[in-house]
Amino acid sequence: MSIIEETTLSSLVDIDQANSTWCKAVISMSANDSSIHVAFVSDSDDSLSRLAPASPTLPASPSKFHQVPDDVVNQSKRFVRVHKTDTSGLGISIKGGRENKMPILISKIFSGMAADNTGQLFVGDAILSVNGVDLTDVSHDEAVQLLKKAGKTVDLEVKYLKEVMPYFSHKQRLNENKQSRLCIPLKLAYVNDIKEARTVEIHIHSDDQQNQSLYSIRFSDGLQHQNWLNRIRCVTYRLNAQVVQETNQLLLMMASKTSVNFKHVGWLNECYQNSSVTGILKPHVHSKVLLMALTHDSILLYEKAPVSVDDWLQPSISYSLICTRVILCSYASSPTAHSINNFVSLTCSNRDNSNCYFMTRHGTNRGVQTHYFKCMSNDEVKNWTYSIEKQANTAVCLLKQVEFGKENFCTISKKN
Repeated sequence: MSIIEETTLSSLVDIDQANSTWCKAVISMSANDSSIHVAFVSDSDDSLSRLAPASPTLPASPSKFHQVPDDVVNQSKRFVRVHKTDTSGLGISIKGGRENKMPILISKIFSGMAADNTGQLFVGDAILSVNGVDLTDVSHDEAVQLLKKAGKTVDLEVKYLKEVMPYFSHKQRLNENKQSRLCIPLKLAYVNDIKEARTVEIHIHSDDQQNQSLYSIRFSDGLQHQNWLNRIRCVTYRLNAQVVQETNQLLLMMASKTSVNFKHVGWLNECYQNSSVTGILKPHVHSKVLLMALTHDSILLYEKAPVSVDDWLQPSISYSLICTRVILCSYASSPTAHSINNFVSLTCSNRDNSNCYFMTRHGTNRGVQTHYFKCMSNDEVKNWTYSIEKQANTAVCLLKQVEFGKENFCTISKKN
């Protein structure tokens, strides 16, 4: 797992909760956070930060309504240079324009983005020109396009207009200072990436297990989407390791009840078929989300996120690691390889050709049980297969005696 940058991502995105209505929101998260912070934006705002605002900058003050210096108020005009990064928009909203008989006015400055980082722009500033192009007699849409196409270095000629501040209503000021906010917790959250739609889905399991929340975050471009996906993956990986540590500490307090020692946890998509005909997989593949946990000697599968110690000790399915084999689908060489490859080709249709799949086979008293799992990336596949193989080898090394057979009973013992 790569090292996390010690920065804060801040972006303007579209967000949807439980398939309701898409809303504009500013999301932010530092490398050490355990949640994504969301501040919803008024529908009336025409934000210029929506192009590519995933700027990894430190958070700044959320509002410029107050503390406008006297020299700014008294100056006839000012020149401000704004530097955008490859993934950052200007980070402002504008109002006015020729059709409204108003100058182009900055109505909002988004925290932590390029305009805010200058410390020289304020709500109520009229933009007189951009990169030398006069904006005093342009429509609102023309101003938006000129600002969007201004490049990475944007030279603004501005003038603070105190007399237009009543244009920003008292209600708007309250909304600026008291935006509707929420936090999306990532601890034991299932994250699904929809690359084609530049969307990340986050499934949150409530403590009472009765309800689940689904948040969909849609990004403005591929680079912004990838930056956020990498950050979310790193944070969830760290939080999963924290869950393992906390659970083991709780289990130590119950040493008389159990000797389970958790090693690794994470969500996976299990792909399966309702039925097969003469060994040939049907073209329709189903999937369900499972939480997999590796212990010192077992693989445990859960259909929902465990909340209590008892939940952790009651998985939906459990398998012995010493009777488990893990197979990368691209390297399958067993007699079932043809079926495996068919399965992968079906699930990968109309998608990229990455082999983000692995298979586990488990020997049980009911015969061999097989599971196909899909991961979000090749790195995740490698991490899971390595962890399973490593822990299976450790379980075998710790084994002192094996008994098998019914009629011809045999015992193999290992001396220390």
